[in-house]
Amino acid sequence: MSQRVAVYGGSFDPFHTGHLVPTVRAQETFKFDAVHFVPAGHPPHKLGEPLTPITHRLAMVALATLPYDRFFASDDEVFARGPSYTVETVRRYRDRYPAAVLYFLLGSDSFSQIASWQRWQELVELAHLVVLHRAHIWGPELRARVPEELRSRLVEVEPFAEVPDPTRQTVYLLDHDPFPISATDVRQRLRRGLPIRELVPHEVNSYIEKYRLYRSDSDEENHARR
Repeated sequence: MSQRVAVYGGSFDPFHTGHLVPTVRAQETFKFDAVHFVPAGHPPHKLGEPLTPITHRLAMVALATLPYDRFFASDDEVFARGPSYTVETVRRYRDRYPAAVLYFLLGSDSFSQIASWQRWQELVELAHLVVLHRAHIWGPELRARVPEELRSRLVEVEPFAEVPDPTRQTVYLLDHDPFPISATDVRQRLRRGLPIRELVPHEVNSYIEKYRLYRSDSDEENHARR
């Protein structure tokens, strides 16, 4: 069987268990030889929005994935100047691993909007897609939002099922138990002074506490007075 390489791009602001656990399920199902997590430098759908510096986001990904032998944090976009388009990220990996079977991981919420992505038609020819189950969109609603030309490629896969090397570019819908967690929820809880230990890997929680990320201005003022 050919080497299987997966790429998972995202803001990861912060990296949480909703990113990690489904990826573990995907690795166990597809038997990836390597999964590369790529924190986006300048996500085009978030231009103009405040984003934690990529050095912090990369560090959180690196710490969270350290216990997993086949998971790697990528610094590909640390020095990116312009918008970070997924198709360009995936093409780099296609060129880097020309003999591998290449997969791109994304959440079902992102997949539902793929028709708005830059050069998405090129993207789906570069790699197989593995769509991770997000709680708020799945099933018929997700299929209805997918471009019509992709619907014939959709293949639902149960966790731990045997998945042979595909003969054509395929979109796999991995029907794992969804994790109702978002990075927005994590940031909001932190700004309210609420705990996030159950939402992020231990290493990420420690990193956020050490560098006081996602705190409100009032929190920082109170900390400075101590």
